[in-house]
Amino acid sequence: MRRTNAHAEEAASGAGDRCPLASAEELADFLGVPLNTVYIWNHRHQGPRAHKVGRYLRYRWSEVEAWLEAQTVNRAT
Repeated sequence: MRRTNAHAEEAASGAGDRCPLASAEELADFLGVPLNTVYIWNHRHQGPRAHKVGRYLRYRWSEVEAWLEAQTVNRAT
């Protein structure tokens, strides 16, 4: 495949750097929960926001981190 000038400029500028998306399996491993829990969260519109890529669920790591941060439990001392 031949790169166009736009693609070459984008790669050179660093704008083409993207984080890979996480699969449901990777998310379950990362969070330490069963895979079925991830699918249940998606069905119930809970958990990190999922994106459909074809027939697969994918997750942006930045959204996973933001969701995880929002789950912090505040303990009164």
